[in-house]
Amino acid sequence: MNQRPKLTLILPLLVIVLIVVGGIVFIINQKNNATATLPLNADNDISVAATQSNASRDMSDNNGVLLLTDEEIKVRLPNLSNYPNDPKRIVVLEYSFLGDALALGLTPVGIADDNKPDSIIAEFTKQLSDYTSVGSRYQPSLEAIADLKPDLIIADDERHTVIADELNRIAPSVVLKSRGESYVENIQTAQLVGHIVHQDKKMSQVINTHLKKMADLKSKLATTSLANHSVQFAIISDKGMWLHGPSSYAGSLLKHLNIKSPIPEQTGEAYIATSLEQLLAANPDWLLIGRYNEHTIYDEWKSSPLFNQLTAVKKNQVIEVDPNYWALNRSMQSAEYMTAELLDIASSQVKEGSSPALKESN
Repeated sequence: MNQRPKLTLILPLLVIVLIVVGGIVFIINQKNNATATLPLNADNDISVAATQSNASRDMSDNNGVLLLTDEEIKVRLPNLSNYPNDPKRIVVLEYSFLGDALALGLTPVGIADDNKPDSIIAEFTKQLSDYTSVGSRYQPSLEAIADLKPDLIIADDERHTVIADELNRIAPSVVLKSRGESYVENIQTAQLVGHIVHQDKKMSQVINTHLKKMADLKSKLATTSLANHSVQFAIISDKGMWLHGPSSYAGSLLKHLNIKSPIPEQTGEAYIATSLEQLLAANPDWLLIGRYNEHTIYDEWKSSPLFNQLTAVKKNQVIEVDPNYWALNRSMQSAEYMTAELLDIASSQVKEGSSPALKESN
């Protein structure tokens, strides 16, 4: 008996069921992963009372960005006398700290650059005359760091807390938040870096200049079509795709710019491993992708019938962006570049009537 007519009816139904189930599981997982975290992890925990006062503080003077008060900075970094007054030989173990140092006119002698100098953004490299790589951010070389005879080491709390004692035996060290930080947390960390190097006033001026520039870019972005559409940034590699959620640097920057996220607001994870079914469940209007490899899982997905159901694919709104800005080099400099790029995407859409005149991946 011929079963093909029944199969032709069953297969489309199975595809629909898979999409629905995948979407439900994705959303439930993100809701379950929601966590209540303090604005920043540093040397000391901030009190609940201080956190509550932060929530009610007027942010209008800072363009919607919650800055740390002088008291909060001192609570987090109470032992300022442990650090040199005028550090000359700084080693940074994350790109975000590199941005903070350069913003103050300080040039680190050592950088954990993953042995990939090309991963450092142009805004940084033009300020770097010379430096020594101390290896990867994941596992920096203690020997290379010690050889530089640093007078200050700035490390990431997620990656380097386990070697903090060893770093302190080499030079005065501070462990601050970098990986998984939000846009606001990045600026708060810049305040802490300014305090560590005894340049609070100068860092305050740098931050104020940045916030004014961002406010201007934000007001321009509000008049574009992107303001009424959801935008999602994701990293793609040969190993998979990771959506950068609302709590990530890119995701929180988009939120700060009043651009809608296609995934649940309460998502606690910064980086979310994603299948094609889950991407379709999120279904952003615009998909910005940062490519880590020449051939990625995204390229494999193009052969799936589900791929062409993505709104961003249908509307030719999948755009390749530079992951060095959007993911690696989290900084005020990158935020300005990313926001300007969003304006370029929006203006290119208006000029061409359909898709931006940028490198596309679909």
